[in-house]
Amino acid sequence: MPKNSHNGSALEFIREGSRPAGIGTETKVKPRVFALLFLVCSSLGLSGCVSGMLARKIVEAPNRTTQPWPPKGSATAERIAKTYALTFRVAVAPATELAVAIVEPADYSLRYGTGIEISAEGRRRPHYSADWNPQPRKEQAVHRKGTIVLLHGFLMAKESMMHWAVFFAQQGYRAVLVDLRGHGESGGSWITFGATEAGDLVKVMNEIERLGLASDGVGVLGSSYGAVMALHWAARDPRVKAVVAMQPFSDPEKAVMEFAHGFPDIQKLVGGLSDATFAAAIKRAPTLAGFKWADANVMESIRRLRIPVLFYHGTRDTWVLPAHSQTLASAAPAGSRLVLLTEDDHASLGVRLDPIAMDVADWFVEHDARVLMSAGGAAASPVAAPAIP
Repeated sequence: MPKNSHNGSALEFIREGSRPAGIGTETKVKPRVFALLFLVCSSLGLSGCVSGMLARKIVEAPNRTTQPWPPKGSATAERIAKTYALTFRVAVAPATELAVAIVEPADYSLRYGTGIEISAEGRRRPHYSADWNPQPRKEQAVHRKGTIVLLHGFLMAKESMMHWAVFFAQQGYRAVLVDLRGHGESGGSWITFGATEAGDLVKVMNEIERLGLASDGVGVLGSSYGAVMALHWAARDPRVKAVVAMQPFSDPEKAVMEFAHGFPDIQKLVGGLSDATFAAAIKRAPTLAGFKWADANVMESIRRLRIPVLFYHGTRDTWVLPAHSQTLASAAPAGSRLVLLTEDDHASLGVRLDPIAMDVADWFVEHDARVLMSAGGAAASPVAAPAIP
């Protein structure tokens, strides 16, 4: 792992497993109002009312009611902002832009550690600490290798992938962090589980190329929801040359049900609902957001891929079951690989670097666009952007 620490106090981060904080007074109240209405409808036996509210929560943009880590104005947020070499926004639809940030290759003197806290109730709570120099000196340059795009999980934001960004930057890669539609600082009123997001990422890639930030294709690493977006995007855009998918789901409808019953804060709210009520909500949700579940078919995307995928999944994961990665890996192109981590659940794998980071780095070295050479030894010809409907 990276060493030679920057002399500064370590930053302590807690991710996925923590309760999302609200944005401002108005949004802090929204979850309470939703819970109250939810309980009233349930107590009156108004199953249609319950399924309607649940359907909205399935596809409503998370950043409308939750504030992702880190809180604005915090020391952590300031540290991350100083690390960004460039930030910009990409228009993906009328009145909808995605926020993008760049971490340039350099030696950031990263120190990193993870751990698991066990609460009095027996709940596992992962945490990690990280310390790095956000503004490395010019003499701390590293050999440049290529560009890797990082995609975050549900309810999260691009900053939750900062540990991977700094790690890859130290390995010589330009790291591109994207707030997916409806997350972080990006716009959009709804999320669509890949139906729209794949096209969004094609447009982000177009802008990355226009700015001269990638000329030979990119690699992409995604976590959870972001891993699925990576698969959808890679199936559509031949400029994606390598994919690492951590704890993805193979079926969004099943995943919604599993996550609701596995994620503690949501489980408390919906644990008593019948399967019929849940099924009605899941069926209704895409209508609200203007898409069809068939448009977010992950198995169809995995079958369209022409590049192998490196999968990771924790066997302790109860939010998105390991069977999802097993199903995807069984249908993935030749050369794909699935690594099951016996000590990890969904939250702990999301914050981990060791013991997988160097294997991930090796995967990108093996499949990165810059090492894809023709028989004559010349670099492969640039690939045109796919048409966007």
